[in-house]
Amino acid sequence: MRTPIAFYVLVATGTTMAGCGGGKTPSPQPAVATPAARTTVANAGGRQGATDIVRTADIDDDGRPEVFKYYKSVPDPERPGQSKDVLVRQDLDVNWDGKIDIWRYFDEDGQPEREEWDTDYDGNVDETRFFASGKITRSERDRNNDGKTDVFRYYTEGKLDRKESDTNGDGAIDRWEYYNGRVLDRVGIDKDHDGKVDAWAKAE
Repeated sequence: MRTPIAFYVLVATGTTMAGCGGGKTPSPQPAVATPAARTTVANAGGRQGATDIVRTADIDDDGRPEVFKYYKSVPDPERPGQSKDVLVRQDLDVNWDGKIDIWRYFDEDGQPEREEWDTDYDGNVDETRFFASGKITRSERDRNNDGKTDVFRYYTEGKLDRKESDTNGDGAIDRWEYYNGRVLDRVGIDKDHDGKVDAWAKAE
């Protein structure tokens, strides 16, 4: 069995079919289809990007799809009078339990705009990732599942640059981590929670 992250990378890089925001709605269950097939189902769940055109893939051949790709039909500028299907959303079940864990949303050019993750598989989105020109720029994580974001990550050219955390749940950042490439460079801590760094530590 593939690990969740390995499965996500596999799908996101297009090894299978070409290619998640808020509280969850019941996962759509359209009929299984090959990546090239086109299946029409009712608008699923009311979530943004749920269209009537869905293509699915059953990665582990258990008769239940793990990948759902939603398309909308738009005029094709290269073929006047005709239309083409454009990908707007992709849902992934990364741990094979029949429930969606990642929702990916795409812009008109097919680039990812946002991903919503249920990282602990409890049925609630606890991390949202934002993209620009196909590269991640920011992520927000609710680490303790209290409905409030307590970890923010900021990226430059797709690489982690800074991480800010609210460690005591008071709604204020009290820990700052700065990175050089993928390596932690220094850490700042607000010990008295007055909004200012009281101590800096250089990573070894």
